[in-house]
Amino acid sequence: FGLNPYQQASFTHSAAVVTANSNKLSSDVTGYLDLKKQNKILQDQVANQFQNSSLGTVMYLQDTFQVKDSSRQHLYDLVPAQVVYNTAYKAENVFVINKGLTDGIKKNMGIVSSEGLAGIVLKSNAKYSTVMSLLNTNMKVIPNINGMEYFTELVWDNSSPQTMKIKGINKLEKIGVGDMVKTGQSSLLFPRGIPIGSITKLEPKENSQYFDTELVTATNFRNLTYVYVVINRDAHLIAPLIEE
Repeated sequence: FGLNPYQQASFTHSAAVVTANSNKLSSDVTGYLDLKKQNKILQDQVANQFQNSSLGTVMYLQDTFQVKDSSRQHLYDLVPAQVVYNTAYKAENVFVINKGLTDGIKKNMGIVSSEGLAGIVLKSNAKYSTVMSLLNTNMKVIPNINGMEYFTELVWDNSSPQTMKIKGINKLEKIGVGDMVKTGQSSLLFPRGIPIGSITKLEPKENSQYFDTELVTATNFRNLTYVYVVINRDAHLIAPLIEE
């Protein structure tokens, strides 16, 4: 059919708007389904990790998980967030999430993915938060292996976005390749039992009492799309009791 120049321009503009809106809707739906899938993964993971511990129940209310213990006490909130910026190849990697102060997100809150530990909140504004990635030379986490906490160094040395080192593991320790490294009871930021990674290298060092130990991270930091902010509801009550 025939259109004058003005009609052609209007029609083209309208078509572009419809296409853009359709693309956005498709992106939103895809994102929603991806988040829903990762929510299910996280629920299954948390239930599996905590089924033999005091943390046994995960409830999903709107966009927030509630983690409760066996007595139904509300212990943690897990708030889903989308990663909008991420680095994985620097010495001090960070990522940015689309949740901030208005969502209750504050400095020093833990961050997990549907796979495992991801980082700690560094700072927040009203809408966004910067997170120190596990792949950061300043990140400090106490590893728990086979139920035993090791007060050693878990080190990111910028060699690979999936590999970290554990220093100070004595040759007498009963651990092996394939053992899972998890969070323990020495942090208020994370529930115990969150995967950090699995041991891929355990070799005795020459002229030393320690192993050369490496692990592959549970979280795939090169494909980090959604994460969960861990809010410990009792941190403000516990922290004063352990501060020196």
